[in-house]
Amino acid sequence: MTELAESIKQVGILQPVLVRPKGRKFEIVCGERRFRASVLADTKTIPAIVRTMSDDEALEAAITENLCRVDVSPIEEAAAYKRLADTGRYSVENLAVRFGKSETYIRNRMRLNELTDEILDLVSRDGISMTVALELCKYSADVQSDIYEKHLSGKPTTYYGDWRNLTARDFVSRLENDYCNDLSRYRFDKSECAQCPFNTNCYSLYPDGEGRCNNLFCLREKNRRYLVEACKSAIEKCPGMEIGQPQYGTAENDDVFAELSEQGYAVSKTHINRYPQKPEEPKAEDFENRADYEEAQSEYYSRYAEYTEAGDEVEQLFLDGKAQPVVTVSANEVITGYVLLPEEETQAPAGEADAVRKLEKQDTRNREIAVENIVDDTRKYIRETEIPQSDFTGFEDKLLYFAMLEDLKREHFALFTEDSDKWHLSDEEKIVIINNLTEEQKTVIRRDFLVKHLSDAFGLSKKSYLMLEFARLHFPEELAETENRYNEVYTKRHERITERMTALKGGVQEVA
Repeated sequence: MTELAESIKQVGILQPVLVRPKGRKFEIVCGERRFRASVLADTKTIPAIVRTMSDDEALEAAITENLCRVDVSPIEEAAAYKRLADTGRYSVENLAVRFGKSETYIRNRMRLNELTDEILDLVSRDGISMTVALELCKYSADVQSDIYEKHLSGKPTTYYGDWRNLTARDFVSRLENDYCNDLSRYRFDKSECAQCPFNTNCYSLYPDGEGRCNNLFCLREKNRRYLVEACKSAIEKCPGMEIGQPQYGTAENDDVFAELSEQGYAVSKTHINRYPQKPEEPKAEDFENRADYEEAQSEYYSRYAEYTEAGDEVEQLFLDGKAQPVVTVSANEVITGYVLLPEEETQAPAGEADAVRKLEKQDTRNREIAVENIVDDTRKYIRETEIPQSDFTGFEDKLLYFAMLEDLKREHFALFTEDSDKWHLSDEEKIVIINNLTEEQKTVIRRDFLVKHLSDAFGLSKKSYLMLEFARLHFPEELAETENRYNEVYTKRHERITERMTALKGGVQEVA
């Protein structure tokens, strides 16, 4: 505005403002910046074109002038095109003709209006490219917010991965892997999905299969409900079946098992065995010649014999009471399998006392499941929730040392345990240690922790300089020797470069 005011002082207003009568005064339609700059320039009058215009005509004229500015941003364009379209007098085709743009350009700009405020702010600050912004337009507001919080907000506490500096191709690839899902991978009833605006097939010129869903939260919720009901249906068909949660599986379907547990079903974390998989019989039309087909058929008969034998062994386990059928969730489907029972449970019951003990054991396990669920939910809560500000307690100080003991050097174990051959401290041992720490032990723990986290410094980072200062504090002679060795190399190289630069400068002066 100051620069424009200075220009007006020098050469005046080159283009009149557009105004319309408003009672005894005039309302500026186009040229507000010129008017304000003229005020700054202390100009008494300003050239103007007076035109009688309706509210709609004034709005259109103002928007059109703004869109003709050289520095108009994509976000301003998007909002302007939408305001014109909202008047009902403009279609995409009309806007393309009026502003000399392609229809694709207009549509892409208008799609930016689907972005959340946080994403719009990133676009306006060139935090993400237009290619990335247009991809994000395909996702619901909830998903956009999730993407922003986990990958674009730049929060130092996020552990999901920063996507701000990815190339457009890598960004889109991450989006498709984490948020855009192939509907053919899911088994719930997808009749509603066929016409859903979040199905990519609804706006693709070349529909692919059942399409891909861009509303991740809706997709997950439908899949969760399906998996819960499918597990319950499997148990109804086989009353003796139990629900098993893979002991070392991912957290992908934890909400399914939690829902089943809340509904009163017993869910046990255990190692689940899959039933033998029946091999697929080869087809003659899949082979170029008879010899290859016969070879594949021979392999099939061999695998089928192994499958039959394995199936008989599992069946015998059930007959002997050594296995228990279970239903579980894997990825997006419900599968059945079995678990091997502990030896004491495979013995024939001796009467009422054994039945009572079995029920007591089941009750104990149910209590363990409850505690496990409490731990899981609490872990998520403290990880995602801001801790209220308060004084650091003695208990928290002990917890800090408990965590830092993970980085204790093995050669220092002798200060904490009498077992000289020990290579790992158990949690129980750590608890005993933190309850009886001496000042010497605290110092060792803290320094080992610092060494662990400083020694992975690299290059010219701030962390590298902190590591050097740490080394200077404890190993001044060794660091000095290292610095001298490499500085000598640098000095020689520096002298050679200086000589060459001096020679080049002398040559330039002679030519001049």
